[in-house]
Order: sequence, then structure tokens, then C-alpha cells
Amino acid sequence: MHCRIPSFRRTAHLRRTGSTLVELLVVVVIIGLLIALLLPALQAARESARRVHCQSNLRQWGLALTLHEQTYQEYPAAFRMSPPATSFVPPLLPFISQQNLPYDVRRNWNDPANLTGVQTRLRIMLCPSSPTAERVDRAWPAILPAAGDYAATHGVNARYCELVGWPLYDPPEHNGILTVTPCTAAEVYDGLSQTLLLVEDAGRPELWRMGRRAEGRATDAGWADPNFEIALDGSDFLTTGSGQKLGPCVMNCTNDNEAYSFHSEGCNLLFADGAVRFVSDQVSNRVFAALSTRASGDLVDGGAF
Repeated sequence: MHCRIPSFRRTAHLRRTGSTLVELLVVVVIIGLLIALLLPALQAARESARRVHCQSNLRQWGLALTLHEQTYQEYPAAFRMSPPATSFVPPLLPFISQQNLPYDVRRNWNDPANLTGVQTRLRIMLCPSSPTAERVDRAWPAILPAAGDYAATHGVNARYCELVGWPLYDPPEHNGILTVTPCTAAEVYDGLSQTLLLVEDAGRPELWRMGRRAEGRATDAGWADPNFEIALDGSDFLTTGSGQKLGPCVMNCTNDNEAYSFHSEGCNLLFADGAVRFVSDQVSNRVFAALSTRASGDLVDGGAF
């Protein structure tokens, strides 16, 4: 003879196997807290990977510039306004495995024959931390040249010295490595490890100020444009120009032709010895100016940057 469990007991047993609404809410809250704790870590890990990728891009540019100097006994000019007008990038195309890009270095950058070339987005020229990858410079509506994030720096401009009350450098303009005139490694008297070649000036032609998108546009964004180069101006005293009026700040204040990145607290900078260093945006303007010039004699202790 078998005993039968009363039905009310079976029912009570079945009810105990389910979850109450309170228990479900507790689980949801716990999952939400875990996500809230994990998201910053995931975002930090992703940004760290993007920063490393950005540094890798700059190292490849450093190798290309070094190979150019070894091959032709000079660095390319940062910009050339007379025919064939160009930036520093087209002469380096063979050194970044882009020799098949339809670009004729014997012609101006905006020549119709170079249209396809200048519209080509070079991944090695774009920092993955920049918020928009598909950027073109609409200041040239007939060309729409592809933008780049790594700019040559031709030194410290005289108007920056006037802004901060310094004596002018000698020469007062074009005192870096990549200027209008080709320079040799032997002319870098301050040392290759102490002198900049390229800096991040990311996000152009979108205008950014101190981490926020601003109205207007940053100029000269196309990687083949002869004006695709910068110098230390700071966010200077000009009353015109959408990226100005922020004073003597040297980094991460405006991307309107100044050092600017979308990494937290600094920029990746390429030095002439091929090294890429992440330099704090709190670096002093004296140190940054010293790193921007090639033969001013103002050597910098490595701990200063």
C-alpha cells in the first residue's frame, strides 16, 4: 500500500522552486552593479589598445622618415608651396608600402591626376581614438581630400614667443626638423632623441576644444595638402579663427593646428630617433618648445617629458 502526498503539499513544494519578484529584482540590481563596475575597466582597456595602435602608426611613420633620410640624405620638406605643391606625406608613400597609390609626385597635390590618391583614406594616418574615421576636408569641395591625424611640426613660431614674452629663436620661424627646406639628421644639433618629427593633431577638420566638439572647423586637414603641418602657436591671441583664444596652452586645448589627441591626459609624439613617447598635456611650454626645435641648444632632461 502506497502513501499519497496530499495535493496541498505538492503545490507548496512547487511554489518554493520559483523566484519571487523581489528575488528577480535583486538579481537585476546585482547584474547592473557588476556592469557598472566592469564598463569603465572595459572602456579603459579599449582605449589602451587604441593608444597602442596609434603609437604603432607613428612608429611606422618614424621608420618611413628615417628610411627617406638614409636614402636621400635628407628628410622630406614638411610642406612645399611651389610646384609640385605637397605635404611631407607623398614623398613617403613608397616607404609605407603605398607606392601603388595613384599619386604622381611630379604634380601638385590638387592636380586632377592626383584626385583619387588624395581622396584615399590612409589607415596609418588615422588614430583609432579619433571619434570619426571617415573625415574629409570640405574646404576643398571639388577635391574632398582625406584627412589625417599626424602632422609635421616645423618648430616654434615667433608669435608664440611674443605671446609668452620669450626672445625669438634663431631662426625665428621654421626652426624644427620638418620645414619648408629639407633637413639632414646631421643638422639636428639638439639630438634626434630630443627633437620632434610628428605630433598628433587629431580630429580635423572637426573642431575640438579641450575634449568637446566646438562650432566651426579646424583647418588644413587633408594629408596631402601643403598646409598639413603645424608649429607651436598655442591657442594664441588671434581674435579670428575658430580654434583660438585659449592662450599659451601647447597641447590638448585645440586641434586647430596644435598638438591634440583623444587620449586621456596627453599626446603621442614621434621623435627623430624613431621613438614614440606619450607626453603629458601638463608638459611645460618651455619643454615642449625645446622639443620642437632642432638646434636651439635647450636640451631637456628625459624626466621632464
